[in-house]
Amino acid sequence: MKSLSVFIQAIALLSSTLLDGKERPDILFIAIDDMNDWTTLFDEGNPIQTPNLKRLAERGTFFSRAYCASPGCNPSRTAIMTGYRPTTSGVYGNRTAWAEIIPDAVTIPKYFELEGGYATRGAGKIFHHGATGKEPKGKPAFQEFFEKLDIRGPGEGKNYNGYKPDSNPRLGRLAFDWGVHDQKMIDVDMCEYVEAQMEKTWDKPLFLAAGIFNPHLPFYAPQETFDRYPFETLRMPPMPEGDLDDVGDMARRMVRKEYWIWDNTTVQPREAPGSLPRMVQAYQAATDYADQIVGRLLDKLDETGRADNTVIVLWSDHGYHLGDKEACVKFTLWEKANRVPFIIVAPGVSVPGSRIDQPVGLIDIYPTLLELAGLPPKADNDGLSLVPLMKNPSGKWVRPALMNEGPGNHAVRSERWRYIRYNTGDEELYDHLSDPWEHHNLAGDPRYAGVIAEHREWLPKDEAPGEAMVHLLRPPVAPGVGLPENLSKRP
Repeated sequence: MKSLSVFIQAIALLSSTLLDGKERPDILFIAIDDMNDWTTLFDEGNPIQTPNLKRLAERGTFFSRAYCASPGCNPSRTAIMTGYRPTTSGVYGNRTAWAEIIPDAVTIPKYFELEGGYATRGAGKIFHHGATGKEPKGKPAFQEFFEKLDIRGPGEGKNYNGYKPDSNPRLGRLAFDWGVHDQKMIDVDMCEYVEAQMEKTWDKPLFLAAGIFNPHLPFYAPQETFDRYPFETLRMPPMPEGDLDDVGDMARRMVRKEYWIWDNTTVQPREAPGSLPRMVQAYQAATDYADQIVGRLLDKLDETGRADNTVIVLWSDHGYHLGDKEACVKFTLWEKANRVPFIIVAPGVSVPGSRIDQPVGLIDIYPTLLELAGLPPKADNDGLSLVPLMKNPSGKWVRPALMNEGPGNHAVRSERWRYIRYNTGDEELYDHLSDPWEHHNLAGDPRYAGVIAEHREWLPKDEAPGEAMVHLLRPPVAPGVGLPENLSKRP
């Protein structure tokens, strides 16, 4: 056994030596913020146009059922960048500074620098913006990083959506605005930095990260993008009355985490700039604009002539509810807040145009990139390498996708089912063969006891301690409350 171990180590060393220098592939690491699955990447019948995501998917592998580790920017991005689920790290929410909880975590770009000799550059939103996303002091993840700029808004005290800070201190803030934007988008600044890095000549392999802020609030896009989403033909998500009647208190609390969006937009006249339909239109345009930035990045990569030796990974940190499930947030354990676009292009490994329908997690990005770059595996990663699936898209995967929102609240997504268990003991089960928008909770039906028991086995056996969900400033919506009359209920 000892001789076998020595032999394996020698092979690993030889492989590492052969891949030293430019033999290793470059990495283009594209992050998108808050993009859900209502795009043409997933289905041509969806309303949001993403031709550049489709173009990227044609080059490699599209994981059609990919899920975040947690439906919040900070816990999701921390999980991706460190390889630790929230249940391992204790980083459960946007208010937890990950660098204070896991200061010794080795992030993806740092590992590529230390183990692969990579030059590392990045720009935009990769970690969470603000204090909670800051890296450990004196331990930057990237050798050079262009930080996300502040949003250029319409002017002090103004909002495109019509809300004013003196009368509505929440939706009157720039952070919650939406509408046609006539100033330079900060994603363009990010893109310009990344393009400049692509134009340079590197004597090392390059790990280059591009963090696209759209379609995160504020939902901004230029007029020509809005023109592709006429308000007269706007598609809204299905919103049946009483959709929350069959879920428990914790689910309704998650829905109400940013209650002021739903409460204000649903009482506005449909045509008003601050209505829910206007917000949905703006989200669609903002998502389209993010896709345009992806196209610009791909064009520049192709211009450099290095695309054939570049692994591209694209992901969104989580999805977003647009009035479905009576929610205008992302902080839930339902499909629209958890399912995301996820594409990997690995020349010589991924099958061009392949689509993998087995559920996978973004937690699998770290080990997958290590294997694709020929770097030694990191033993304490919570994810698994997706390379076997990329080589054989029809192969079987070993586990469902796991998500959580705060300590004790978990979702398990298999190919057919979504099972949710809350720290209150409440449960939900949805059959995605017949109920893709998750309107009918089957957990109380004894016919599905076996399905629930099977999915319970995947729940975490141990969890890191962490801050529980913050209690609401207003009570959750009570069961049986109907939708405002001004909202269209048609899909």
